[in-house]
Amino acid sequence: MSSEFSIILEEFDEELEAIRAVILAFSDPKAGTPKTRVASVNSATLLLAATFEEFVREMARTYARSVVRSSKRFEEIPKKIASTAWKRSMEYLARLHIDIGDKSSSHEALFSDALARFNAIYEFCRGDLTQDVYKDLIHNEHNMRPNEINGLFKVSDLTNICRAVCDKKPLLDTFSETQPEKTHGQLLSGLEDFFERRNQIAHSIAIMRSSGPDLVLKDINLLSQFGKALCETLETVVPRPKDRAVSERPSADL
Repeated sequence: MSSEFSIILEEFDEELEAIRAVILAFSDPKAGTPKTRVASVNSATLLLAATFEEFVREMARTYARSVVRSSKRFEEIPKKIASTAWKRSMEYLARLHIDIGDKSSSHEALFSDALARFNAIYEFCRGDLTQDVYKDLIHNEHNMRPNEINGLFKVSDLTNICRAVCDKKPLLDTFSETQPEKTHGQLLSGLEDFFERRNQIAHSIAIMRSSGPDLVLKDINLLSQFGKALCETLETVVPRPKDRAVSERPSADL
C-alpha cells in the first residue's frame, strides 16, 4: 500500500521526467538556434527549482499533518506547530489589501478567504486538531537551500532532515559513498550550487548564460535521489495515528 509520502514522490518523479524530456529534446545542436537551446535549459532550471520547492513543501506539510493526527490532545503536538501557524496566518492576513467599502464580488471573496483563514487558525489553537492550517504553517521565504529545508521540518520537531536522509541508499549511491557524513557534505554542496545557478539565471539579463544540459540533467538526478531518500526517511520516522480523544482547550500561551 502506497504511503502519502510515496504518492507525492511519484508525482514529483513524473514532473522531473517531463523536465528531463525537455532538456533532451533541445540538447541536439539541430534543435533550434543556440539562443533557443539556451532559453530551454534556463527555463527548465527555473521550473526544476520551483518543482523541487513545491515537492519539499508538500512532504513537510504531510509530515506535519501526520504529527498532529498522531496526537490525542492539543497539548501533545509540538509547541512550535501552533505558534508558527498562528504567526504565519496573522502575517498572511496583515498582507491582504482590504479596501473598506468595496462591495465587489472579488473583494467579498477576499473577505471570505480572510475569515476562513482566521477561523481555521483560531479553532486549531483552541484545540480543534482537524483544522487545515498547513499551507501557512509550511511556507518558505527563500530558495529551498538546506537550511530552508531543515526549517520546514523542524517546525514538527524533526531536526536536520538533510543529515537524516544521508544514510539512505539513493544518496549514498549518488555520491558513491559509504559514509553518511561525507554524503551529507556533498548533498549540501550540491543543493547550494544548484540554487546559486538558479539565481544567476533568474537575475541575469544575458539570455546566453546557461548551465548546460548535462549539468541540469545531473541536477535532476540529484533532486530525484534526494526525494527518494526523503520519502524513505519520513516513512521510517513518521508517528502513527492514535485514536484521538476529544481535545480540551489549551490553557497555555502560544
